[in-house]
Amino acid sequence: MRDIEHQLQLGELDSHRTLSEKITYIHNIVCRNLPHIDRIAISKYDQSADTLRTYVGSWKGDNPLTLYEVKLSEVPSLLKLVKNRETRIINDMRVLASSKTIHSKRIISKGFLSSYTIPLFNEGLFIGMLFFNSYQRDAFNDSNLTYLDMIAHLLTILMATELNQVATLYGAMRTATQFTHHRDPETGMHLERMARYSRLIALTLGDAHAIDDEFVDRIFRHAPLHDVGKITVPDRILLKPGPLTVEEFAEMKTHTTRGREIIDTMLLNFNIKCVKDIDMIRNIVAYHHESLDGSGYPEGLVGKSIPIEARIVAVADVFDALTSVRPYKAAWSNADAFTELVRLSHFKLDADCVAALLDSKVEILKIQSGFAD
Repeated sequence: MRDIEHQLQLGELDSHRTLSEKITYIHNIVCRNLPHIDRIAISKYDQSADTLRTYVGSWKGDNPLTLYEVKLSEVPSLLKLVKNRETRIINDMRVLASSKTIHSKRIISKGFLSSYTIPLFNEGLFIGMLFFNSYQRDAFNDSNLTYLDMIAHLLTILMATELNQVATLYGAMRTATQFTHHRDPETGMHLERMARYSRLIALTLGDAHAIDDEFVDRIFRHAPLHDVGKITVPDRILLKPGPLTVEEFAEMKTHTTRGREIIDTMLLNFNIKCVKDIDMIRNIVAYHHESLDGSGYPEGLVGKSIPIEARIVAVADVFDALTSVRPYKAAWSNADAFTELVRLSHFKLDADCVAALLDSKVEILKIQSGFAD
C-alpha cells in the first residue's frame, strides 16, 4: 500500500487520468506484490434500472466481459452480498460450471479459477461491484485478503470521486438543457429516448469501433446535451410552427457553435476537468448536425472526420424526431422511420450507426413503451 500512497503524492492518480488508467496503474502495483491477481474489474450499479453494467478494469490477456449488463435482482448471489454487505471468495470457480449466468460462464471460459467479490458503497449507497480474479485455484486467503481489502478501499474512493465529479458535471449540463426545453417544443421524454437509442447504437457497434464500457456510459449521459445551444435561438424561430426561411435557418444553425460556447463557459465556471467527458460533450453539441457528405454544419466535416459520438447521436436524434409528434407533423411508424434512416445513410447519417439501431428493434420498442410522451 505504501507504493500506491507514494505515487498518489506524486500525482500518478490525479484527476486528469481516467478511472481505467488509474485502475491499470493500481493493478500493476498489486502485481508486484501479488503476481497471481490477473484481473481487477468494477461493474457500475444503475439504481434507476436496478442494473449492474461492466464499467472499468485491468486484466492480463483478453477481457472476458465487456459491454454487458444484468439486473441485480436476477443474480441472487450478488444481491445477497449487497443486502448483507458481505464479500465472497470462490477458490475454485469450477463449482459454477453449471451456472446459467452469462458473466460466470464467460469468466470460467477464459480460464479464471478464483474470484474475490466485494460490493462497493459510498455514503451508504451501493455503487458497484469489485472483482479480483486469478487464473490459479486457491488464490485468495488470509495472507493476502488484508492487502486486497486496502486496495478495495482505495478503489472505492476513486470510484466515488469519479461519480461525484460526473454528478457535478451532469447536474450543471442538465440544468442548462432543462432551461432550453422549457422553450423547445420537444418533450423531456425525447431526451430520455434518444439517450437510450444512443446507448443502444454504441453497444451494438462495440469492438468494431473500439467502443468500451466507459464510452457507452458517457454517451448515455451526454447525448441529452446535444441541443443545449437552442437556449440562444429566438422564440420566433424556435417556436415557429412552419418552415424556416433561409435567414431563420441560418440563425437556427448557430445553436451548435453557441452550444459549445455555453459548455466551455460552464466547464470553466464549475472548474470541471473530466477530460474525456469534456471532449465528448463538445463533440456532441457542436457536430451532431454534420453530414457524411460534407453538407452539414457548422464545419462541413466529411465522413470519419465527424467524431463517432456525434454520428451516433445524430442517428438517435433523427430517429426519435421522426417517430415523435411535432406541431408540424404526425409521428412516423418505426418501419417508415427505419426506411428513411437507410435512405439518409447514403449521404447524411453513418451507415454503421443506422445498421446498429436497426439491429435493436426489440430494445427500441421497450424504450418507446417505457418513455412515452
